[in-house]
Amino acid sequence: MTTEPSDQTIILHLLRGAVPERADEISRLWTQYGHAVDVAPSAKGVTMNADASRIQVDTKTIDLFWLYGFSAWHAIEVYAPALVLATMTGISVDQALKIDEARGPFEFEYKQRIASAQSLIAAEQAADTDWPADVPQPTADRDGLGDAQHMTAFDLVALALAFALLHEFQHVRYSVDSSAPATLPEEEIACDTWARDFMTSGLAAYAKDNGHSYAQVHQKRAMGIALAAVTIHAMTPTHAHWGNRQYPPMAERLTAMISGHNLSAGSPFWLFTGCLLIALMRQEGRPLDIIANSNQEMVEMLIDRLR
Repeated sequence: MTTEPSDQTIILHLLRGAVPERADEISRLWTQYGHAVDVAPSAKGVTMNADASRIQVDTKTIDLFWLYGFSAWHAIEVYAPALVLATMTGISVDQALKIDEARGPFEFEYKQRIASAQSLIAAEQAADTDWPADVPQPTADRDGLGDAQHMTAFDLVALALAFALLHEFQHVRYSVDSSAPATLPEEEIACDTWARDFMTSGLAAYAKDNGHSYAQVHQKRAMGIALAAVTIHAMTPTHAHWGNRQYPPMAERLTAMISGHNLSAGSPFWLFTGCLLIALMRQEGRPLDIIANSNQEMVEMLIDRLR
C-alpha cells in the first residue's frame, strides 16, 4: 500500500528541488522551526500567510501561480520586439509599440490570459474560472508537458512559488525567534530580501558541479523571482499598491525582489523582466515615454515609474 505524501512533505520537496544546493539546509531549518503546512479550503481572494506555528496556503493560490506564470511567460513574444527596438534606436517604449504593427493580436491574447488569472483570484474555486485553451492544467509531470516553452514556464513557476513560500517561511522564523523588524511593512521587505538572497547566493559551486555557468543558473533563478514579483503584484489589491500599515508600496517590494542581482547588462533576465514590467504598465494604462540605453536601465526606470 502506497502512502500519499503529506502537504508538508510536498512543499519541502518543492523547496529542496528549487534550491538543490541548499537542500540539506532547508531540511534542517524545516525541522528546527517545526512549523506545519496548512492547506486551507479554497476561497475568494488569495490564501498565503504564516505565523509561528504554520504556513497556510490553499490550492487555488497555487493554481494562480501556475496560471499567472504561464500567462505572463508570453510577455516576451508580445513586448520583446518593441523593447529591443526602443533600446537600440533611442526611441521611447510608447513609440516602439506604435511601430510594432504585429503586436495587436498577441497583446489581445495576452490580456485575455491575464484576465483569466485575475478572475481566478475572485473565484471561489479554480473550477469556476475559464482556463485559457493554450495554458496546460497544473501538473507535477514536467516532462509530460511535451513542449519546450511549457517546460521553461514550468521551471519558472516552480521557482516563483518557491520564492513565495520561502518568504512565508521567513515570517515563521521572525515570529518564533521574536526578531521581526519594527513594522509589518519592514518585515515584508526583509522577507522578500531574505528569500531572494537564499535562492541566489552560493551558486558558483552548484553551477560548476552541474555543468552550468554561474550566469546561467543565477539568471534562471532571478527570472523565477521576477515572475514571483509580478504574480504577487497581481495578488495584491489595487488599493494596497501604494502601501498601508501592513504592507509596503508594491514598487518597494518589486525593487527588493528584482534588484540586487549581480547579472551582466546583456543577461536575458533584463529582457524578460522588462517585458513583464511593460505588461504591468500597459495593464494599468500608464504612459511608457521611457527612453533607455539597455534592458537593465529600462528595468530600473520602469520600477521607478511604478512608484
